[in-house]
Amino acid sequence: MHYQRIDFHHHITPEFYLEMLASIGIRDSLGHAFPEWTPEKSLTFMKKNGIAKAMLSVSTPGVCVGDDAFARTLARECNEFMARTKEVYHGRFGGFAALPATQPEAAAEEAAFALGTLGLDGVGLLSHYDGIYLGDARYDPLFEELNHRRAVVFLHPTDPTGTYDPELGIPNALIEAPFETTRAVTNMLYTGVLERYPDISFVLAHGGGTLPYIGWRAALIRYGKKGEKPPVLRSMYDFLIKHGPETGLQILKRMYYDTALVSGTAALGALKEFAGPGHIVFGSDFPFAKLAPVVSSNLRRYMVASEAEFAMVDHENGETLLNGTSVPLN
Repeated sequence: MHYQRIDFHHHITPEFYLEMLASIGIRDSLGHAFPEWTPEKSLTFMKKNGIAKAMLSVSTPGVCVGDDAFARTLARECNEFMARTKEVYHGRFGGFAALPATQPEAAAEEAAFALGTLGLDGVGLLSHYDGIYLGDARYDPLFEELNHRRAVVFLHPTDPTGTYDPELGIPNALIEAPFETTRAVTNMLYTGVLERYPDISFVLAHGGGTLPYIGWRAALIRYGKKGEKPPVLRSMYDFLIKHGPETGLQILKRMYYDTALVSGTAALGALKEFAGPGHIVFGSDFPFAKLAPVVSSNLRRYMVASEAEFAMVDHENGETLLNGTSVPLN
């Protein structure tokens, strides 16, 4: 059988990565133990789930752990590993580079090396680093480099700062992860990052968190920036003619949303209504989650209305992104 599906949410946990994290006392991700992983395990999973190509990335906690030198070393190790895997299994894997983002200048240099020299396909970022969300101006050197390269950025949640309801005992992967993605995106919307760097193509993990549901409300952030008044005529057009925060919504809708752990009629219906079938890509969250067969069957059952729409979500939108022809911000 000829498979075309592209999996945009596919993680690696190679042995060297786990050993380096364990050396500083880190043994879990979002409250769950790291799963075993090898390229061969991915290929077996891909065969069972009709996946032609998996875009590899490092999940939380990423590489910004330990000191600055540790983060730079771990990022380079991960990126060279993904590049080798991409070369050895030609055509089966792509890669989103890990970056030492707590050091924005070093992260920009690593992004240039990973995209230019190693030939990776984009970069992976977490929702925040040490509690500093991506809209902060200190990340501007990194975003300038990524915008210059028209890069694809895979945005993944990480643990929130502080502790939320510790007595509940709920892993952050279940509840906090989708809110982290929402926090990161709305922060970038509020600070203008998404407008200042329009040539970056963002892919949001887990269907964009809660954005498909609260997108209309979140888009109001565009009109409430501290110390900045939006153009009066544009605001009048948005609310009197379009009956909503149209400018903010269009900024959010130009992003891409993956299907990892998004299922059921309510969630899939909201995702399709908000993003549109042209801005949704397939995601499995392997090896942390093994529900790709359920998610895939539910895509056909609850969201896509035709084979043409399914092809868009399955692989065509992904091909568009990876070929550098993503839709620019108007």
